Formats: sequence, structure tokens, C-alpha cells
Amino acid sequence: MKQRWSRFKEEMALIVRGYKYLVEIGGGQTLACYACEAAISAVTPLITLYFSGQLIDELAGDRNVERLALLAGLAVGIGLVLLLARSFCGRRKEALYTTMWQDMYMLYSRKLLKMDYQDVEDVRVQEKLDKIKQLQNWGRGLVILHWAVSDLVEGIVGVLSSLVLALGLFFAPTPYVPGMAGIFASGWGTVIIIAVLLISFIAFKAVSDKNTKAWDSMGDEMTLVNRLFMYFNWILPNDHKQGKDMRLYNEIDIMQGELNYFINIFGDVKEKHSSTIGWTSAVTAVFPYLLSGAVYLVVTAKAWCGAIGIGGIVQYVGAMSRFAGSLQKFVKKLTEVISNNEFLRETFEFLDRENTKYQGTIPTEKRLDNEFLIEFKDVSFKYPGTDAWALRHLNLTLRIGERLAVVGRNGSGKTTMIKLLCRLYDPTEGVITLNGIDIRKYNYDEYMALFSVVFQDYHLFSFQLGQSVAASVKYDKERVLHDLREAGLGELLEKMPQGLDTYLNRDFDENGMEFSGGEAQKTAMARALYKDAPFLVLDEPTAALDPLAESEVYRRFDEIAGKKTAVCISHRLSSCRFCDRIAVFRKGQMVQLGSHDRLLEDEHGAYRLLWDAQARYYAEENIDMGDILN
Repeated sequence: MKQRWSRFKEEMALIVRGYKYLVEIGGGQTLACYACEAAISAVTPLITLYFSGQLIDELAGDRNVERLALLAGLAVGIGLVLLLARSFCGRRKEALYTTMWQDMYMLYSRKLLKMDYQDVEDVRVQEKLDKIKQLQNWGRGLVILHWAVSDLVEGIVGVLSSLVLALGLFFAPTPYVPGMAGIFASGWGTVIIIAVLLISFIAFKAVSDKNTKAWDSMGDEMTLVNRLFMYFNWILPNDHKQGKDMRLYNEIDIMQGELNYFINIFGDVKEKHSSTIGWTSAVTAVFPYLLSGAVYLVVTAKAWCGAIGIGGIVQYVGAMSRFAGSLQKFVKKLTEVISNNEFLRETFEFLDRENTKYQGTIPTEKRLDNEFLIEFKDVSFKYPGTDAWALRHLNLTLRIGERLAVVGRNGSGKTTMIKLLCRLYDPTEGVITLNGIDIRKYNYDEYMALFSVVFQDYHLFSFQLGQSVAASVKYDKERVLHDLREAGLGELLEKMPQGLDTYLNRDFDENGMEFSGGEAQKTAMARALYKDAPFLVLDEPTAALDPLAESEVYRRFDEIAGKKTAVCISHRLSSCRFCDRIAVFRKGQMVQLGSHDRLLEDEHGAYRLLWDAQARYYAEENIDMGDILN
């Protein structure tokens, strides 16, 4: 018994914590409106029952006009006040509902933004988040607490107010009458009602538990199906960027075929659990009628004995019927909420995930000369959850103010090196130092501020152009304009009527501008320039540019970088001629390091092989690029 009580307290604590989360994200008003509307919904029918019973008794008795008028006036007046209050709460609830729903999703987004980047990229973390969101769409997790407020409040208020209204039935003086009527009218009638109530409650709870578990099992099995269904039925039709391929390759048929396949899976899962859900739902609907039957017997017996009048029959039968319905609603919803704790635990496991990356405490030195020396000392790295080395025994010094090119095949470790440099990940082995000190000892945010990076998979949000470049709502317009021109977007700016207020894409503004791949890449370059950090890192900065634009970027590369230390990752070796040194990567290791001319002197070196292959490619010779750098 003690163990059960401890378990029950644990379950209740989890539910309370869930409601605290909803309040913290701004849902307090919404929940209050739900509760208020539900309480009024529970009380209103009982107010009507009470005054109906009083009016009937008065009409059957003295027929006092003044009392009849007072009762009718109170019934109408109280009913009108409750109606207005319920309408206000309902409208307010509708106005707040959308915000509440969005805030629940933002809760996960905010967690991702605060999470260590290595965890954000972790497939296991992404799978857990996908499951949480899918279960939320299925009506589990935090969302069920939001929806459950109405039934829980309406149920408990209905139970309490019904009992108050029905108390007179059990305490009404009853004259002795022989026979069955007398038995039901006496205290035994009360015992019978309580016995039926307890039996019904226990049986209803057991059946309701089974019904809820069947729904939960179906929801768990439907996670993948829901994800795929959403992909085919929502994301694809609404993502216009995928429309070109869908039409050119006539992919509608394969989409419809796959969608039908997953619909069939949905049907199989539903059929698997429909029998249990069906019979348990039917059985749970019976219990209120058993209680109502017992109440009818007792009320009829008391009326037969003269203990209550006609109005009392209406009041007590109605009150006990409402009691049975309210109790059923409360227990059923409470069972669902307790069962939902399994999914709440998964939600809290995600939200409670602690960052393990050491943040550091040493401030980075504020140097006007930007003289920051970085060294990789025997650095090796494995991505979390894998056994393969992405980088092995890297020893490299980034000289102050130099231009370093990094080349190699895809998967050779180039981008991994950049992630370690920016401390998105920490080395598995070895150490990276800044001015001789392990970078892990520096304040994390201050260290990150040293880098302006244009990643290969950069992302621009659909904000105004000026905000997107400055990564801020408030910014220096002259600096933004200067950096956009430096990045090669001067001519495009002249064509924008709204200038820096132009929205990127049309997600928020129908007059937004859809940038080409090259224009978007130049905008990302301008963003990196605006940050004006000591280190400028470009990961394939010209991949989306035409040859003329690419040539212009590299021609001005030295001027754009200024006094910064610049690292440029590129597959196009023509860019390497503008750099002081070139690091050549292969299979996670740096295999060569030197200037362009010096590396070309090594006829059998990886760089020379790649250079010759690209030169022959432009001479229209058939080269198998897959053999390069193997």
C-alpha cells in the first residue's frame, strides 16, 4: 500500500511539473480560461436543476406568486451571468489557444538552441525529438495536459456540486413504511447507492485503464506512420521548391502509391486495437446507468414514502445523474493523464538533457591587432556514436594574418577540422590552443565570437535583408551596405525598391525577394564580413557562383580578408593560388602542407594529381575523379 501511494505521488508530481511548464511558456491564462469555462459548464445544469425543483415544489404547494417570481428571476439572472462568463472565457481561450500551441513547439526549439551542437547533430537526439513531436500530434505529451484541463475541472466541479445538490436526498427525514419501498427509502438505500458507486468506480477504472493503454499502444505504433503521412500529405504539397522535380519526373504517382501504402499500415494498426477500444468504450458507457438505476429506486422510494416532493425527484435524480456522468468524465481523463506520464518522461528527458561541453572561464584577450595564433596539436576526432576516425593526428598552425586553403575529397576531414576550430565539437584526442592556451579553457561565447564562418550548408532566415546580414534587429546600415557591396551584391541592391528592408523569400511578405543560389551565398559572405571577427572561414564560398563571379571573389579575396586570418575550403584548386599555404587532406589526415608552387613540384603528391586532373577536365579530357586522392 505504501509503495502504491509513493508511486501515485510520483505520478502526480510529474503531472504537476507538466502544468508548471505550460504556465512558464505563457499558458497560464489559457489554462485559467479552460478551467473557468469548464467549471461554469459543470455548474450551469445543476443551477437549472435546483431552480426547476424549487419551482415545481412551489407550484405543487403554496403557489406563492412572489416566491415563484423570485425563483424564476434568480434562475434567469444567474443563468445569464454564467452564460456571459462562459462566453467570455471561451472567446478568450480561442484567442490564446494558437499562441499556446506554438509556444509548446517553441519550448523544444529553445532547448535545441541552448543544447551543445554535438547533441543537436546527434541522430539519437533528433529521433527522440521527432518522436515527442509526433506523439504530441497524436495527443500525448504536454498537449494532453492542455486539453485535459476542461474534463478534469468539469468532472471534479460536477462531482462536488452534484453531491451538494443531492445531500438532501440522504438526510431527508423518512417515515417508516413496510416492504421494499421502505427498505430503499431507509438508510439501506444510501448503502445500496454507495455500494453500486464503489463497484462501478472500480470496474470503470479497470476498463478505462485498458482502453487508454490500447490508445497509447496505437499511438506509439503510429509514430513512424504519422511522420511519413505528414511528409507526403503536408510537406511535399506545400514546399514549392520541390514542385519542379515532382512535375518534371511525374512523381505524383509514386507519392500516391507510397501514401496509400502508409494509409494501409494505419488501417492495420487501427484494426489491431479497434476491438479492445470498441468493447472497453461500450462497457465504460454502462456504469453511469447502473448508478442512475440505483438512484431512481431510492428517489422513487423516498417520494413514495413522502420524504420528498415532486420537485425533489427532479432535483435529486438530475443531480445524481450529473454526479455519475461527471465522475465518469473525471476518472476517464485522469486515467489518460496518468497513462500519459510515460510520454511526459520522454519529454522531460529531452528538456532536462544537460550540456556536457565545458564552457571555460578565461576571457579572450581583446586585441586590436587580431594577433591570435591557433595550433592543432596531434588532434584526432570521432563523431559521437561512431567508431570511425573523422580526423587523425592533425598538427597544424594557423599563422596570424595568413590565408590558408584546405583541399581534399568529400569526407576527407576538411569540414570536421572547421567544426573543431570553431569549437562546435571538442577533440577526442589531442588539443587545440589559442595563443598557447587550450581553447576549452576560454569562455565559450567569447571564443565563438572570434570566428566569422560561411559554411557549405549555410542558412539564411526569411527576415529583412539588413537584419539577415547583421544577425540583429538593430544594425549599422552603412556597414551592412558596405559589406553587401564587398560581397558582390551592389548591382542587386540598386534594383531593390525597399533596399535593406526587403524580405528574403516570400514566407512573411508577398513582395519578398527570392535569391538565386549565388546571391544567397554572397549574402552569407556579407554576414560573415559584418561580424568582423579575427578569423574568416569560408567553406566552399563560391560553389553557387558563376565562373566570372568566382574569379572576382578570389581576385579580391586578400582585400576582403584584410588583416584577418582566413581559412578557405575549396574543391576548385584555382582558388588556392591566392593563399599563402595549402593543406591537403585525405581520409581524415593532412597529407601535404605548403604553397601552391611548392606542392606542384611534387609530381606524385596528392595536390599535383588533383591539379592535373582538374586541368585536364577543363581541357575536356575524360577523367575519373573518383580515383583522385584514393
